[in-house]
Amino acid sequence: MTYEFDLHESKEEGRAEGRAEANAKALAEKKTMAKGLREDGVPVEIISKRTGFTIEEIQAL
Repeated sequence: MTYEFDLHESKEEGRAEGRAEANAKALAEKKTMAKGLREDGVPVEIISKRTGFTIEEIQAL
């Protein structure tokens, strides 16, 4: 029983790590997109509305 529990826990930890990496990658891509839109002259209010970033976060990119 202990082996099965350990195996299950290891799988769950691996899944959690995978999700964390995917979330970090998605956030980086979203920041890159927001920065590009800002550089292209899209108003920060629109970028904020579409990305969920605050105006301050967008200006800091």
